[in-house]
Amino acid sequence: GTGKSRFMSAAISKTPIAIPRWLVHMNLNNFLDQDTYLLVGQNRAVLQREAEGYRLAGATTKDGSCNIEGNSVNNARQSTYVYKSPSERMGVRIGKFFDATLSRVPNRKEALLSWYHRNSNNNVLFEEWPSREVVLDRYKQHTAICQNSMDVVRNCDAIMRRSKIAAVQESTMLSISSIDAFKQSVALLAGKIVTLKAVRVLLTNKLLFAILGLAATQYWIASRIRREFFFKFNDALHRRDIKYITQNWADL
Repeated sequence: GTGKSRFMSAAISKTPIAIPRWLVHMNLNNFLDQDTYLLVGQNRAVLQREAEGYRLAGATTKDGSCNIEGNSVNNARQSTYVYKSPSERMGVRIGKFFDATLSRVPNRKEALLSWYHRNSNNNVLFEEWPSREVVLDRYKQHTAICQNSMDVVRNCDAIMRRSKIAAVQESTMLSISSIDAFKQSVALLAGKIVTLKAVRVLLTNKLLFAILGLAATQYWIASRIRREFFFKFNDALHRRDIKYITQNWADL
């Protein structure tokens, strides 16, 4: 489609242990979310310049189609960027490749001009701006098409479900034992001798609390991992992330 791309990456390293792919995906998604929403605006501007380049190079019809030759080079995009750093040489070469080849992609030119014709008025785009929930939808764009990530989500769901069941069971047992402990306390206040049953009740309560705490910890960890595979980078997280950037770059 026009203005869409697929991000592909691979992690290669020599380590004593194999790093799980889902853990790499978590870190990669957090990295991509920092810039992807910004790139939406850049994407619209670049597509607009590309469409205008086609329009300048050839006559357009009412429906936005263009009779420019398919092998023509579209140089309109170059004026959108200013390359100054030597490290940007690769970006320049890739840009020139796109300028020379994009017009030959089947149906791209027609689709782009049709999009421009539908969404422009006096060269001003008025297409509705997509929300963060749409642009940064990790589940639709990544999780649903990644078997490793789907397995992690299912495992987290299972752990959270078992943790809830364990918490309910332990809470019930804790309530019962608390009643016994209360009875023993009343007996102690009455001046009776501490029995073996009273000691057993106290030890049981500590064990139940420990199990209840373990179940809560498992649920919290599983929920934190699970959320990494769904929409996460909302406006609040974005603003918090910006604060770290301003600490490193004084001109922002």
